[in-house]
Amino acid sequence: MSRLFLFLLITSHFSTFAQTYLAPFIGVHNKKSLWSPSLNINPGSWLDASDDSNYSVNGSQEITSITDKSGSTTFTVDGSPVVEQNNLNNLNTFLFDGNESIISASNVSWSNNGNHWAVGVFQWITVDDSKDSFFSADGTRTYAVSSASVGSWDGEIDYDGSNSISTGKAKNDFTVSISANTWVIISIVFNKSGNQIFGRINGIRRTGIDPYSVSMDAVTDLRLMRQRSNKKLKGRMAEFFHTADIPGTGGTDISDVEKAEGYLAHKWGLTSILDVNHPYKTSAPSN
Repeated sequence: MSRLFLFLLITSHFSTFAQTYLAPFIGVHNKKSLWSPSLNINPGSWLDASDDSNYSVNGSQEITSITDKSGSTTFTVDGSPVVEQNNLNNLNTFLFDGNESIISASNVSWSNNGNHWAVGVFQWITVDDSKDSFFSADGTRTYAVSSASVGSWDGEIDYDGSNSISTGKAKNDFTVSISANTWVIISIVFNKSGNQIFGRINGIRRTGIDPYSVSMDAVTDLRLMRQRSNKKLKGRMAEFFHTADIPGTGGTDISDVEKAEGYLAHKWGLTSILDVNHPYKTSAPSN
């Protein structure tokens, strides 16, 4: 009887120990880590206003220098964009007054066998020119995400005229307008493998699907809040990254783009603007 009592006592104590200590330990180690650009893709550029270890400011909170989080390229600051503290979901954002931009100091890796996709969180305040852009690439065969109008944002993927990536097409229009002072998640997909070019707003395709005729430049200059020339946009940026790769597992799959959109929406408190059928509407993507 005494041996049975001792066995039950030891078993009871082990059960309490397991519930108190092992269960949380197992729970933590079984928990999946969340998707992020640094873990799950190979970004060719990555600028993030929430990470103040990657830029310097003066006493007026004007950005004096900025570092590419991907480590792939270097950027220069054109003018004096300002850091707005705790502006979106308690995270910092960048404010551009229409005379400022961020541009790559050297060519960035823009596409691989023509494949390229980019995504960012932006808003516009005023539009003075139909070529004012959230971002663009300056090269022979490139594109810009431009307003397509003055005083409003009707939006287009500008294919750069006679050097168009899609034969016979100068642009691909967005089917919805973006209101001023409204945060949006913009995704652009150039899928050479799937012969598709299109744009997405807040996790849903909002352009036509154009054929991908001629591969874009493999390396080019990147310009944020600025068109290829000198057309600059007054607005805000929270985060942007791009990768020279297919947008998913192959063919017409865009699972990586959807994960990037989900990552940005949950990080920046923008899940309410994601399309109701988006796969990461209610939970952030994991590895």
